[in-house]
Amino acid sequence: VMLREVESQPRDRIIDTALRLFYEQGYLATGINQIIAESQVAKATFYSHFSSKENLCLAYLQARHVVWMKWLEDSVDRHKSIEDRIIGVFGFLKEWMVKCNFRGCAFLNIASEIPSLNSKIRAEVVKHKDDLKLYLKQMISQLKDSDKRYKNIDINKEVDMVYVLVEGAIVASQNYGQVWPIQAAEDVVRKLLNI
Repeated sequence: VMLREVESQPRDRIIDTALRLFYEQGYLATGINQIIAESQVAKATFYSHFSSKENLCLAYLQARHVVWMKWLEDSVDRHKSIEDRIIGVFGFLKEWMVKCNFRGCAFLNIASEIPSLNSKIRAEVVKHKDDLKLYLKQMISQLKDSDKRYKNIDINKEVDMVYVLVEGAIVASQNYGQVWPIQAAEDVVRKLLNI
């Protein structure tokens, strides 16, 4: 067990460095040599863990997914009612965008740098977005089951609309460097779901 922990340390440092640099600088602007230097590993060590920059990017996106979903869930879980939890998604987005200085979504940023729709990297981006959509679907399903006044919610239709509002809010907030797009999306969701 101890040996495994020692062996995983350089890998963790590499991923932590990629988490920072890919997000701050962009994927294409960040070179392998910078990652190697800043993670303080030998080139051979880097390549023993990641055979390519693409493989590192996949590990980066997987790690970022876990971190980001935990941020979202922890923030939303502070709210008691299902209505407040759904609206809490937008509170989280506002808080996150301000904290990241409107850098935006790591996944959308990477997707904009990788034009090929059938790449492994784009598949990882879609997987993250599918998980976000599933998270919203679970909450909207709970809302529908929580009270008779929500019985007419068409779950799949409403989830698609709320998801697009969340994504649009993230992109517009990043673009303008302001939280008003998130507030606008929240206002629409309140009307859409009647909460």
